[in-house]
Amino acid sequence: MKKSKLPKQALIILSIALVLVISTVMWSSAQITQDTEEEVQSTLRDVATQNALIVQQELRENFNLLYSLADAISVSPDAVNAKSIAAQLGSFVSTYEFKRIGFVSPDGQVISTDGYVQDLSSRDFFKDGMQGLPGITNTLQDRLGTPEPINVFSIPVYDQSDSIIGVLFATYRNQHFEEILGVQSFNNQGFSCLVNQDGDLIATSSNAPASLQEADRMSDYLTQDARNDQPLQDLHTLLQSSSSNGGYFYGGSQKYYYYAAAMDNLRSDRQWFALTIVPDQVLSSRSAPILFQVRLLILLIIVIAGVGTFAFVHSIRTRRRQLYRLAYVDPLTNGDNFACFKEKLSHRGGDSGFYVALDLQDFKLINNTCGVAKGDETLLEVWKILQTGTHLGEFSAHINADRFILFLRDNDRCTLEPRLECLCQDISNLSTKLNIPKLFPLCGIYETADHKEIEQNYGKAVQAIYPIKGKRTRHYAFYDELDIKQLSEDRLMEDVFEDALKNGEFQLWYQPKVDPVTGNILGAEALIRWKRPDGTMLSPGKFIPLFEKNGNITTLDEYVFRTVCAQQQRWLQAGAKLYPISVNISRVSLYYSNVVDKYREILNSFRLDPKYVPLEITESATIDNSDISSLIEQFHEAGFTLLLDDFGSGYSSLSSLNVMHFDTIKLDKSLIDYIGDRNGEKLLLHITQLLQSFGMTITAEGVETSDQVEFLKNLHCDDIQGYYFSKPLPVNEFEDFVRKHTGL
Repeated sequence: MKKSKLPKQALIILSIALVLVISTVMWSSAQITQDTEEEVQSTLRDVATQNALIVQQELRENFNLLYSLADAISVSPDAVNAKSIAAQLGSFVSTYEFKRIGFVSPDGQVISTDGYVQDLSSRDFFKDGMQGLPGITNTLQDRLGTPEPINVFSIPVYDQSDSIIGVLFATYRNQHFEEILGVQSFNNQGFSCLVNQDGDLIATSSNAPASLQEADRMSDYLTQDARNDQPLQDLHTLLQSSSSNGGYFYGGSQKYYYYAAAMDNLRSDRQWFALTIVPDQVLSSRSAPILFQVRLLILLIIVIAGVGTFAFVHSIRTRRRQLYRLAYVDPLTNGDNFACFKEKLSHRGGDSGFYVALDLQDFKLINNTCGVAKGDETLLEVWKILQTGTHLGEFSAHINADRFILFLRDNDRCTLEPRLECLCQDISNLSTKLNIPKLFPLCGIYETADHKEIEQNYGKAVQAIYPIKGKRTRHYAFYDELDIKQLSEDRLMEDVFEDALKNGEFQLWYQPKVDPVTGNILGAEALIRWKRPDGTMLSPGKFIPLFEKNGNITTLDEYVFRTVCAQQQRWLQAGAKLYPISVNISRVSLYYSNVVDKYREILNSFRLDPKYVPLEITESATIDNSDISSLIEQFHEAGFTLLLDDFGSGYSSLSSLNVMHFDTIKLDKSLIDYIGDRNGEKLLLHITQLLQSFGMTITAEGVETSDQVEFLKNLHCDDIQGYYFSKPLPVNEFEDFVRKHTGL
């Protein structure tokens, strides 16, 4: 019998099939490796670009500050000295986290906020500044104060005739750049650094190899491996071209991939790059599971082809999801990050909508008092609210820290504003839910249909927040509401505030309170006025709201209280009869837990009876502060007399007076103006009778006519304050008024 050739033919067919399978598998393996490498490079590019954007934003904010300060200096160049530097610039050091801010005169002498005086004429940044060139230095060792790595921002300062009068600089701790670069990427296997076009290292992330952190230049690091001749040349060419691109190099047993993202040029010789670097093992570790499954297919392809194919496809999708998460998912919220927000919005075409920049005022207070874990929990709850508040076709993202961004597609402001009110109220309510300090969200809004420059649109939304920041009166503002002239005036008042206090520009005027029956004086209210050196008198309505926003109001409140105490002490030492001089205390001061102790200490330092310096609290402040009842009790325990100011101005709640035990109620002028109207007079009659039944004394404000005086007499009003008897008076005129109306 002839031997069958079937086994041989079958073997040939099987061999051919096996060769085809192996060839297919090998081709697939190569393709998978290539795809994985491309996706890693894409993620690398996104991370480097995002780092570059964050660093650019930091540089832009710092230079904008220096230009603003330079404008203020140029207005009054003769005032540039150590004292004015500390006064004008010192407040910005901690706010912008600088080490110091200083001014270098044309002879190279520096005066700085931390008091150092030194010759910096040999420094390149000073020479450049005197040539009219702004800039930021490479990393230097600080020669002033504690030695540490720094970068120096510098700009020329011009006088009114456009002549350079010196160089303004800010010392920036290099550590801040390291913190910016410290955002985790590729499961913390990736690391980042900043370099300039010459390859000098500016900063590195903390997880970078020690040899890179110790190097001064990229060439110093790369030349440690002989295989890097070509990669070093390629990197040099890339940096000199001032363009963004990727490449590779070797280090030890590793091959590294990098992407260099070029930043906007400050100057042609100041090109910086953000480099994000990842080891080759990231690529191999991600492709290894897939390749293992592919090799397994060589043995099982015939039997479990379907299962193998499914596993292969599933692995591809899983890997892509992981890469997508690294590039576009925020690690805290597990939602979209800014890169994802931009990617989504870039496909919206010409859709008009509102960019909403949202942050939480004084959020650092939560981290400081409740811990970072509670802060993260708060941000997660805010993110949930934002998610439920967005509709189809709208986007939201977590930028960093307590900053978020939204894109809302309302037709107009009339429909947008109620949504923002509801959104802000929901966020504010988290304070009770999470048992944390009061949250106050702030929203800046910029409307546009142009989505080509998303970062710039977000920046304009952020700018819209500035006028309402710190006021706690509004939750949102629109970009087109910005008043550039008013912002400039406000900045000037902020800059001269401390000098104005020291120079006695803030003056106290006194408006008498008199007995409506006898006309004798019973006391007065201290009112602040600001008289500038040129004789201009600024009304409180111009500077009080500004100082409430930036926090200076607490200093001004204490100044007024201290000044009144000092004046009472002088009258007491002169043998004059003392009358109570009431002092206003702002709502901002009431937010500080130690406010009662502070005012008690001031009073004790003058050895005065607290009855001679009663405190006035506005009615609106009692509405905003949930702790007001406790504060009132503390003030009473300290011996202070408390007056409720502006009662009836629009916030009145008669039932709340049973909880807040004030000694005196000051009827607002809006109620006094009801006199002459029958229904209004009935209202005044019942209000005064109710207040008197509570045992409270009553002061009528804004009294201007004799008819008003007669009506208030019949109501048995305790004292009257208004132009009918006297306008606010400087101290000398007030003393004359007292002598004429003592009833002696």
